[in-house]
Amino acid sequence: MASNEHSSLANDQLHDPKDFSTAANDTVLTKNASGALTWHDDTIRRTHFVRVAGLISKSTTDEYAPTYAGGTQHSFDTVVTNPTADAQDAVAQAQLFCTRAGYVNAFTGIIAINSSKSLEIKLYKGTPADESSSGFALTQLGDTMTETGEGNTTPNLFDTTSLTTSSTFAAGDVLIVTLKPTAASSTQGRLNSTIEVVYTS
Repeated sequence: MASNEHSSLANDQLHDPKDFSTAANDTVLTKNASGALTWHDDTIRRTHFVRVAGLISKSTTDEYAPTYAGGTQHSFDTVVTNPTADAQDAVAQAQLFCTRAGYVNAFTGIIAINSSKSLEIKLYKGTPADESSSGFALTQLGDTMTETGEGNTTPNLFDTTSLTTSSTFAAGDVLIVTLKPTAASSTQGRLNSTIEVVYTS
């Protein structure tokens, strides 16, 4: 039996895995479907999924954010102001307090709206300051998605466009989802959606 078994080698005598020197940063070594070793982006281990679900029932064209109530089910019933005017509202409206920097990779979901009524769906980031009474500005991430209802039996799928690696947030930011009726008439909608964030730090 060999006297220099690999498992017995000192750390400074061990080599890096195959193709380590040419692999991109933030990648992991995996075995692909063909049985070969390959280096792949480690995005999945840095990805976090945030569920946002709730109900809106309004007759104005204000923009509404949810307030938390019982886990992930929300009522979109507080008006969003930009900059935010009420710290307690802003805290309650936020779906995520970002502990690290990153970007929003996707915001997609399903919404059911009463017949012929339309809702705008938006995603914002904001940066609150510790112990500051000043409101903080909101920056929209991605495009505004508008869906028109077709009654109780027909849901609409949406997938926010223009979200890329440049749709960034910083540690300490909050993410807020809003719904806005396009007409001042009775509009009811039920939302079930997911924000996909990827941390970069």
